[in-house]
Amino acid sequence: MRKSAGIYIRVSTEDQAREGYSLGEQLEKLQDLCKYRDYNVFKVYEDAGISAKDMEGRPSFQEMLEDVKKHNINVIVAYKLDRLTRSVRDLETLITELEKHGCALECALDDINTSTANGRFFVRMLTVLSQLEIERVAERTKFGLVGAIKDGHVPGRKRLGYTRENKKLVINPLERDIVERIFNLYRSGKSYQQVANIYNKEKVLNRTNWRDSTIESIISNEIYKGDFISGKTIGKPVYYENVVEPIVSKELWEECQQQKRRNSRNYTRRNDYIFFQKILCPNCNDRILACKAPGGKKKRYIYYQCNGCKFSVREDYLVELLLKEINTIIEYDLTVRRDFAPLLKHKVENTNELLEKEIESLKNKLDRLKDAYLNQIIEIKEYEEDRIKLETQIEQATKKLKKEQELDNFSFTFEDIMVRRDMAGIDELINPLHDSILQDRWNKLSVSEKQDLMLDYIDTIEVDKKNDNLKLKKINFRKTFIEEYANLFMSYGANNIVKVSINDEEVDIEMTKAMVRKDALKYIEKLEKKCNIKYYEVEKMKYNNKKFYLKYKPDPNYAEYKMIPLLNKKGVKKITHCIMIHAFKPKLLLMNLGINNVPITKVK
Repeated sequence: MRKSAGIYIRVSTEDQAREGYSLGEQLEKLQDLCKYRDYNVFKVYEDAGISAKDMEGRPSFQEMLEDVKKHNINVIVAYKLDRLTRSVRDLETLITELEKHGCALECALDDINTSTANGRFFVRMLTVLSQLEIERVAERTKFGLVGAIKDGHVPGRKRLGYTRENKKLVINPLERDIVERIFNLYRSGKSYQQVANIYNKEKVLNRTNWRDSTIESIISNEIYKGDFISGKTIGKPVYYENVVEPIVSKELWEECQQQKRRNSRNYTRRNDYIFFQKILCPNCNDRILACKAPGGKKKRYIYYQCNGCKFSVREDYLVELLLKEINTIIEYDLTVRRDFAPLLKHKVENTNELLEKEIESLKNKLDRLKDAYLNQIIEIKEYEEDRIKLETQIEQATKKLKKEQELDNFSFTFEDIMVRRDMAGIDELINPLHDSILQDRWNKLSVSEKQDLMLDYIDTIEVDKKNDNLKLKKINFRKTFIEEYANLFMSYGANNIVKVSINDEEVDIEMTKAMVRKDALKYIEKLEKKCNIKYYEVEKMKYNNKKFYLKYKPDPNYAEYKMIPLLNKKGVKKITHCIMIHAFKPKLLLMNLGINNVPITKVK
């Protein structure tokens, strides 16, 4: 009785390119084999452009198995074993199924015939070797991919804020600020939709199709902090750190993830609560106090209350408690971040070269667009739309480049930061109305500005209340603020508060990072031109219990302002002397204002 054969042919694009055999070539050879074996060809089963990684994803293969079960065919004829499967597991399943229904398997090139025990053993050995080769290739591919990713060759489509240069992801200077702003807006309490609405209203990148899902995907993408995760879609994620230049700091990225968790608990930003999502309940394991405001015609006090234990605190009491800490933040925001942050950022990131390349690329695109229109490849409407977009981008890039070039020409040192900051501090120190200045400065801010300060700099505030006395336990500053402040302190641009014993009298005073003498005198020389100060070089007597002990005779008309520890001549971190800076406090000024016996205000 003649056997009924099912001819199975399969090829993928990779197979044809690598091994050079097509579906037609396979069919021709298999038909000749069936003729030689005197097989009756029941049907040809063809899977074109499909991989052999599994059996389920091949419709013709599944149809052939159904015909095996119906006993329409009793021999499967294939060109090579790997046309049927490259999986040991799938092969075992296939052979078991064929044996059950009395069907054999023959392969033209591999000389395989499963109608005998030896044939079945041989086919299993061939498949094991095929599987081994596949896994080795996969390992080599994975190893190459890991190396490429670590070198900045991140796979996938281009992300907003980045462009490809020599196949590497590099920052696009025109889009960088757009991404940074998305993170900052979200951290400030805006929802995904609110950020999208802002961008649609402003037509950022000439787009009006910003969606909340777009903003969410940006906020959640690790690439913006410089990291990358591969294998997400197959459930085998691999995390790579620091593979591209980050657009936002890891601290800011993590703060936005924390904001996501808070938002998932149905928090929404209100326009009238300064300490929104900031106050922790002292009794309920870090539960955030909810915002409460009574109605009616009575004076409207804003409260923050725990939904668990009902602990509550009034907002105006919080402001009074935190006023000095708040004004430290305001001072930092005014004298450092707003004035010097763009300059500091430019000095680190100087993007002139990238901007010049981007402008050149945009101009080339514009030239190609004109050629396409002149050659009647595109219509006038499409040409005009794309021309306007490109010219707008060129204009924006040119303006940004001009701004960056202006910053290049700006003479800037970290002493400038110190002098600017200390001028403001000394002005407050010598002013007898210092405390009222702090209050006025806060009162002049709008509610929205106050909220922004709290959101930018403070993560949470820990308080306690006993017998109606409110006590500040701790302010947990945002990591981004701590990082910025630490960087400035390490560059002499910010100060710490330390305890100093001067002639056995203890004071709190600002202290900058330790310097060598020549750098300290260079800074003092600049400050002397702006303010009426005196300075004393004093030998350090001792340092213990986190306190400096000094003895010297200061001028009674001057108040202690700042201490600069001095390193020895070699710059080794051994402090033997300090420079004490004092600011002049004119008594006549106090008398003219009708103020007597005003104690010297110590900067804290």
